[in-house]
Amino acid sequence: MPDIGVLNDPIGLIAIALIFGSPGLLPGGIPGALLWRSHRIAGAFLGAVVGFFPRLAGWMFLKDVI
Repeated sequence: MPDIGVLNDPIGLIAIALIFGSPGLLPGGIPGALLWRSHRIAGAFLGAVVGFFPRLAGWMFLKDVI
């Protein structure tokens, strides 16, 4: 019997979003840390967020999720 409905719960959907958006974390975090030198951790976090959401939105757009 196939497990088609395994990832329909909220935790599974969050995991899918983290998996497909995660390639944007590194390209966003490195420039964020380098550009905001006085607050590197905050810059890396903000850069990672800026890199994560466009990557996730692009995946959702290309796969016709939205």
